[in-house]
This record gives sequence, C-alpha cells and structure tokens, in this order.
Amino acid sequence: GPAHLAGPLKTLRRNLFGAPPRTVKIAEFDTMFPKSVGGIHPRPDLPQKLSAYKPWREKCRNAIKKATGAEAEKQELRARQDGWSDLLGAANLHTAANGGLIPKQSISPLATFADICRRAGLEPWDLAAPGATDRIEDVLHAKTERGVVRSAQKFLNSFRFLPELGALLPADPVPVQPSLRDLDALPDHVDDVVLAMTQKASTTRDRTTGKDAVRVGKQARDRYRAALRHHLRALPHCKPHHNPDPLIDYPSPITDLTTVNDVEGLFAVDHLSASLRRTEEVEHLPGTLSQASAYAYYNNILVILSRNGLLDDETAEIIKSSEFYQQGKELADGMRPATAHWCQNLIADPTKERRFRNLHRLMKRDAEAIIADAKGREMTRTEIERARSLGTCAAASAIEWSGAPIRMANCLGLRLHGSRKNFFVPGQKSASYEFYLPKEETKSGGEVAPIELNADLHGPEVLDWYLETIRPLFPHAEDNIYLFPAVANAGRPLGKGTFDAWFQRASGEVGLHMSFHRWRHGYATLLLDTSWSNLKVAADMLGNTMSVCESNYAWINKKQLHKDGQAIIAERSRQKEAEIIEGRV
Repeated sequence: GPAHLAGPLKTLRRNLFGAPPRTVKIAEFDTMFPKSVGGIHPRPDLPQKLSAYKPWREKCRNAIKKATGAEAEKQELRARQDGWSDLLGAANLHTAANGGLIPKQSISPLATFADICRRAGLEPWDLAAPGATDRIEDVLHAKTERGVVRSAQKFLNSFRFLPELGALLPADPVPVQPSLRDLDALPDHVDDVVLAMTQKASTTRDRTTGKDAVRVGKQARDRYRAALRHHLRALPHCKPHHNPDPLIDYPSPITDLTTVNDVEGLFAVDHLSASLRRTEEVEHLPGTLSQASAYAYYNNILVILSRNGLLDDETAEIIKSSEFYQQGKELADGMRPATAHWCQNLIADPTKERRFRNLHRLMKRDAEAIIADAKGREMTRTEIERARSLGTCAAASAIEWSGAPIRMANCLGLRLHGSRKNFFVPGQKSASYEFYLPKEETKSGGEVAPIELNADLHGPEVLDWYLETIRPLFPHAEDNIYLFPAVANAGRPLGKGTFDAWFQRASGEVGLHMSFHRWRHGYATLLLDTSWSNLKVAADMLGNTMSVCESNYAWINKKQLHKDGQAIIAERSRQKEAEIIEGRV
C-alpha cells in the first residue's frame, strides 16, 4: 500500500496477531476495534494510547475500505441517481451563491449524511419511518459522524418548507439522532421507577398528622437518584460471570434496559454485585467513580432499598462484605479500626515490620524452594501453580516496596511490550527497572512520572528472577504484553480476583496476613511513623491528597505528639531533680 499507511497497517497486523488486512472486512474491523466513547479506551488491552488509537483506527478503516472495495462502493453510491442526489441538487439550487437561503457550508454535512443513509439503505422519504434512526445508528462509524448526522437532520427540518426539498422528505419532521448524553439516558419507564423509589426514600409518614413529611433535602435526593442511575447504567456493561458460588454467579447480564418490565428486580443482589464489580473494574480510570464515592453510592442504594421495602438482610450483608465497599468506607470515613489496628501492630512488632519490608524476598524464597524440590524432574501441575502464584506476588511486592505503592489495577496493568509499554527493563530507559503511569490510567488524571526500582530495597533482583524463572510458567507469556499475564486468557492481564487470592494466601504463609490493598496503608504508616513531616511524601506516593492522608493516619501523629509531650515532661523532671540535688530549690 502507500508509504503513509505502512505504519498503521503494521500496527494492524500486530493487533490482529499477524492476520493480513485483506482478511478483515470493515464490519469485522469495527467489531474488533470499536469507537471510543466518553474518552474511554475501548480496547485497553492493545499497546496503544487512546490518542494514538483514534487516528490509527480511522487510517486503517480507510485503507480497508479501499482494499475491500468499500471506498469504490462509496464513490458508486455518490454517483448513483437516487433520492439523495436529487435532494443534494435541490439544496444546491437554494444556496446563497445561487441567491437562496441555504448557507454553502451546510451542503458538506448534508452530503456526508446522504452517504450514511445510503449505507443504511434509506432514501430521504424514509427518514421518519419506524426504525430509521436505529438503522442509521447501526452504520455510524467515526465519533464525529453523530454530530454531522444531527446537524443534517436539523437542517432538513429547518428547510423542509422549500418545495424542492419538501417533496423529497417525509410528511412528518425528520427524527433527530440522539446525542451521546441522550444515549446514556435511562428509558422513561425505568427512570420513572427511579424517581418513585427516590421519592419514597426521601419522605416519611408523620404518624401524628397522617401526612407525608420530607425526610431529606434536595441535595440528598439528587444523590439518591444519581446512585440508582449509576447502578442501572452499569448493568449493560457487566460481563457474564459464571461461578460455582451462587452469590457471585452472573450468567445472564442485562443487555437492554428498554425490554425490562420488572425494574425493581434490577436491584436484586446478583445485579447489585455485578454493577459493584464493574465499578471496581474501572475505578482507577479518569471520569469514573472514586472508591470513596462508590461506597457512598452503594450505601445510598441500600438505604433507598430499605426504605422501599426491597432490602433483605442477605443482600445488605453481601454488599457490605465487599472488600471494595469496605475500603471505600475507609477512604470516606477515615481508616477502619481493624486496618488501624493492623498498622499499629506493624510498627509495634519488629518481626512484622521486618516481614513487611522483606515480603518480596520471603515469597521469592518460598517459590524457589518449590522449584528446587523439582530439580531433575518436571514440575507437577500443582508445583507450577504454587511457584507461579508465589513468584507473581513476590514481583508485585517488589514493585510496591522498591518502587511505589500503586493501586492493584495499575500494578496488574503494567505493560512490558507494545507502543503503550510503561514497564522497562534495565538498559531500555535507565540502568534499573523503571515504570510510569499514563494520565488516562490514574485516578487524578495526571501522569505519574517514571519511577525506578531501588536496588537497595532488593526490587531489581526479584524482578530479574521473576522474568527469567516465573513469567515463562504462564502459558501465553511469550505473546502477552503485560508484565503479569493472565493464566488462561491470551492477551489479557492477570485478573484482580485471582491475584488477590494468591496474595492473601502467600502473605499469610510468611506470617503477615494482609490483602494487597494494605500495602499502601503499611507503606504510608512506616513513612509517617518515621516523621509526620513526611505527610506530603506519603500523599504523593499513594496518589492521595494530604487531607486524606492526614485523616487516615492522624493516630500516628497523635501517638508521636504524646511521645513528644512525655519526653518534654521527662526532661523537665530531670532538670528539676538536678536543681534539688544542687541545692538550688
């Protein structure tokens, strides 16, 4: 192909795992590489930033259209004598250049709209027919096409009074394609239930007067409504989830809210659990709910369900037992007593602190022992699974301890290969291992500057061993771009549920029971116990604000203040005793 397409087509071959572009039809391409909506990368598994993905996608679409004859078909469509050619001719007749009312710049969007409608098999007089907007929706490609379509539809309604145009248009006004905001709106019958549930949860019956009284103010009502809508909007994005545990089994997700008759049934525990999992999956991305906000939303949902008589004890217990929910409560309300107690024990017990500091090396030791036992023979499946899980936890711990205590999603999302690579081995960018987090993958929306693993903290030696010995134990490691590849799903990162289960078992086996989330708490506790002046350092390394850190770890400062006060009193006592001995008092 042309030289300017060499790069995009090479990237396409890589993203297709070597398949030549001529085997990909435009419809298949659009399915495999969807449009970006709302600034979210539709294929985060690909080694491309969103800013590169969007222009690459358009260039490839154009190349495939030409290669498959789609571009020639477009030219043929434009040359065809049909209702659209007549409409465009009529519109040109009334442009300002010909003494008419239509601005010349309106013709270009109208011509693009004509091409889109030809793809959909619609003539101008079909635009108000049932299902016409759905057919147009199905053939929209680029994100910009929606705006062009809406402009053209509004244009036709504005100038339909001109006889030459009106004769080619339906008797009824042309329906205007919904905006992206409108597409995100809930169906009317669903939103009616949301409003009714909100109203009921916001009022109470005054038993003395028999009248309804306002229970909460407008701001609280708005938060209630937002929480319910968030849950319902998340459901069509929830993935099928087959699990032998009936509490987290979700084999049949809701794909179309318009077909749902029992709206209140969408707040059953399986749906609530699914939307909570979805909220957790995307929590680290910009423009999504923070963990603290997610806790507030789902806590409000439980309140609303209770006041509507739709909440049972089991549902409340299941949602509240979610670690993501509990961690969100911790962030919203300050550190939970159990977590604070764990952190206090960490700095009070030298053995526990030593294990925390050497967690990556202890897990590496245990994995090496399994491998050594199998020396001279093939490892059993169980031995491979245990060595793989321990080694992965060791490497992740090395990144947290000798690099920075980043969130689990960011750690598992580190990429070792591809154009979006953000984890580098020695010699690629620096003398040590180095990683960074792009702004589209951080909660703050700001890029995390490159971070080197500190050799004095034994991180690089663990990563050397992991890449040489442990990562090859994953079946699809060679073709996977992620530092921590999935076990079964080729091309995907290791799942958070799988990893956290591995980590909790591995940490427990070395005598320090903890979830991966507690890495951040433990790290901040050691920093702040060393000196409260490290507050800004702790906040920066955790990606939190100073106020959040100050709220969560205030007990460390209070403890130090008490120590300082005791030291002052002790020093005063020594001085007074000395004065008595010297006879000055």
